[in-house]
Amino acid sequence: MYRLLLADDSYDQREVIKYFLSQHEKEWLIEEAKNGREAWQLFQEQPFDLIITDVKMPFMDGHALVARIKEAVPEIPVMFISGFEDFHYVKKAIQLQAVDYLLKPIDPDDFYEQINKIILFIDQQKQRAYTKTIAQTHYLKEILSKLFYGYPWHSLPKEEQSIAQDFFKTHPSFFLVTWPLDSWNAQDFVPSLSAAFPEMFSLFLAPAQLLFFNEPLPKREIEERKNNLTTYFSEQFQQKITLFDSGPVPHHSGVYGTYHDLLRTSQRSFYQQNKGKICQLLPGDHYIVKKALFEKTVSYVNQYESKKAHALVKTVFDCFETNGREEPTNAKFYFATFYQTIIDQCTITFDAECGANQIGKILEAPSLQLIADIFDALFHYIHDALLQINGSQSNDYVRQVKSYIFAHFHQELSLERLAKEVNINPNYLSELFSTSEGMGITKYIKSYRIKQAQKRLKNSNCSIRTISKQVGFNHYSYFCKTFREIVGMTPDAYRKRGPSC
Repeated sequence: MYRLLLADDSYDQREVIKYFLSQHEKEWLIEEAKNGREAWQLFQEQPFDLIITDVKMPFMDGHALVARIKEAVPEIPVMFISGFEDFHYVKKAIQLQAVDYLLKPIDPDDFYEQINKIILFIDQQKQRAYTKTIAQTHYLKEILSKLFYGYPWHSLPKEEQSIAQDFFKTHPSFFLVTWPLDSWNAQDFVPSLSAAFPEMFSLFLAPAQLLFFNEPLPKREIEERKNNLTTYFSEQFQQKITLFDSGPVPHHSGVYGTYHDLLRTSQRSFYQQNKGKICQLLPGDHYIVKKALFEKTVSYVNQYESKKAHALVKTVFDCFETNGREEPTNAKFYFATFYQTIIDQCTITFDAECGANQIGKILEAPSLQLIADIFDALFHYIHDALLQINGSQSNDYVRQVKSYIFAHFHQELSLERLAKEVNINPNYLSELFSTSEGMGITKYIKSYRIKQAQKRLKNSNCSIRTISKQVGFNHYSYFCKTFREIVGMTPDAYRKRGPSC
């Protein structure tokens, strides 16, 4: 779409030009003025791509109007339309760098020929302006990146200092956002963020920070902008973020110090302080050493030594907590990878959907302690599963079936489904299982589900009806009946008795 300012004291002449443009292939947004003074007022209020003006108009003629416009925006194209063929008027138009001078009555072919030339000129102008803006933005981001990576202010060339000073005058504060490495690529999202928040200048700092700069705004509007950004990340990228606000930076030479203060703030909000322990192993050692811990942990689990595996993982958490220097985003990505490695490589069967949910919680965790709690729950599950597998002289088929039950007890289970998992006849599996465990598969599943329900009744605030579904009972009344048969009391009575039960 092209924006046109049309100035002519003749209503009929304006209608003719508007009609010509309505037949043109391009779309036009036209503002009309009956004289030069009205046109000048409109020009000051909004941008235009092209000016078409009559020469003789009341209050201010076309030449005076264009002289003012050219002084303000020299490159804007102008077309004069006049009933005067006198050389004096044509000469003035040339001096004002008009694109063309058409005589009334306007010939449509001449008009369209000139309009097409002007459109080409406007497009070239816009492309040059866009290229220049991109180059200037890229140059500005290079300068800002230097400062935020710690390049001394006094070492910047004078030109770069001047550009940075001008920028910080109009953008005196910024937000810091951090995220887990590789959980999503910030560079892929910057264009959509720029489109959604065109008023904010953004800067990506590898490997895991994104800065949003603010123009001077009241505190209320700053808070509103923070809320809008947080909501946008959640809805568009499914990412829960925490924004750290720099507040007004006292001096442009101090942006690096302000930035690092925010990074320390983000770390303090993630790690607990004053642990009073010294540990040399992690973090800070090479990443391969950290990866070797994954393999060692999995090896312990697969050798049925879950307590050793759990103790090793607790040591890793203590190392991160004590050191406190690892970026929270890096720490979250590290432990998410650790969790994924355990559930992928251990011989115990894990529910894939549940594992994915837990990994999501790790990546969004506001503190290291919450991640440690997730790992504690994982190793409690592993310990229980290994106890169940090793607690009898079950043959391989029975061990596989029990492992599958432990991982999928909340799903619909049947003898046929379990037999299919181990690829044997259902009747044969039933006989093997009864001989090994002293009870049938159906009773075993019910007993295990009730055991899981007991844990949830003690350790969660979920409703009893919700817990019944979580452990695999489709009918609440049947759950209550089964619970009473096995435990000797109702679920509600069991919960009220508390941990001593």
